[in-house]
Amino acid sequence: MKAIETLVSDFGVSPSNILFANMICCPEGLQSMATAYPQIKIVTACIDECLNDQKYIVPGLGDYGDRFFNT
Repeated sequence: MKAIETLVSDFGVSPSNILFANMICCPEGLQSMATAYPQIKIVTACIDECLNDQKYIVPGLGDYGDRFFNT
């Protein structure tokens, strides 16, 4: 949400002109975004079940950084 905050506060972009697109999210993240910026349109490919105690999306993709960097 920091990127959106920067667009709005530093560059004067109207939230109604922002489209937030992502691949995977959780209900908690969607709720947080909708509460903070109700004018922003949100497009997502998949809404997973929830966040766990470590704030990982469940079931999620696993550790994406490890998968991406093959570590």
